[in-house]
Amino acid sequence: MKILHIINNLGSGGAEKLLEQTLPRINKIDGIEIDLLLLTDSDNIYEAELKKKNIKINIVPLRKPRNPLNILYIRGFIKKGRYDIVHTHLFPSQYWTVLAVELISKKPKLVTTEHSTFNRRREKIYFRLLDSFIYSKYKKVISISDKAQVNLTEWIITKENEHSKFEVIENGIDLSKYTNAVPYNKSEFNPKLTDDNILIGMIGRFSHEKDQKTLIKAVNLLSSNIYLVLVGEGPLQEESLSLATELHISERVHFLGYRNDVAKILKSIDLLVLSSNWEGFGLAAVEGMAAGKLVLGSNVDGLREVIGDKDLLFEVGDFKKLSEKIEFFLKNEEITQKKVESLMTKSTQFSLGEMVDRYVSMYRELINLHER
Repeated sequence: MKILHIINNLGSGGAEKLLEQTLPRINKIDGIEIDLLLLTDSDNIYEAELKKKNIKINIVPLRKPRNPLNILYIRGFIKKGRYDIVHTHLFPSQYWTVLAVELISKKPKLVTTEHSTFNRRREKIYFRLLDSFIYSKYKKVISISDKAQVNLTEWIITKENEHSKFEVIENGIDLSKYTNAVPYNKSEFNPKLTDDNILIGMIGRFSHEKDQKTLIKAVNLLSSNIYLVLVGEGPLQEESLSLATELHISERVHFLGYRNDVAKILKSIDLLVLSSNWEGFGLAAVEGMAAGKLVLGSNVDGLREVIGDKDLLFEVGDFKKLSEKIEFFLKNEEITQKKVESLMTKSTQFSLGEMVDRYVSMYRELINLHER
């Protein structure tokens, strides 16, 4: 079984991380061969790691994800590779691949994964018709959470006989990697820090979706003993840097950029916050839960289901409530410990092995249906 995955790039988002974790595992299974096609060579932070694990990676020559001429290259690449299944992730890869396959006589089975509960296309009504056409061409549409699937199926126009092609496969992680990670000394983040200092963390790309600014504003209301580490890169990083400077807390906010030691960082902090405007699933929340940390999240689809505790949620953008919740849990150790134990137990529901098994079963089901 030859499977081609197509994604815009291998940046620091959840979809890209999903591929970094799953493709090598699936590629080791007898009878399965995985290739990966990217639309650009920009910000491919997982490329070297995947190549080390024997994933063959090709990049579309144009290097411009939104250029419609990508359709012609993708068509030729799929034809030459004779793939049984082509699995896409994110816009515009989802669009270009469908249009490329329409130009092929012997078509592979098309699969796509929906990684978010919301995207900007859903703010424009004409995209409803376009999305409906594109998704109608996929044999399987996988959503990473129940809410991601509900929001998608409410947005696009589907035929009654298409409902069975929608399936939820929740993201998973290598739980032991986070549970068994060895923490850094806090002074390794800042020589002035001691074990008495409180360290809050957030993992995520600097984008409108993640909204690090709300967390920075909350930290501004907290004791000067409390520091913040922000892991990730992205177009809105400069705005967050400027905000920390304007609030005169830049010495307490540390921008760590992209890191491949997230498990160790999570083990080192006292509390994880995800102040997202929206989420597909909330993979970083599961990582924090597995690392044995209290996780506070905004009350949005994805995070709400993963965290599963209203006491640990705050409304989007409400930095005052967030600061109050942080203060409360830092002052009430016994309550906090019970919450942490509950979160650690819940994290065991999101196993990487189980997620991989479900994807492989779905691929095999598609091939078997094709051969009947």
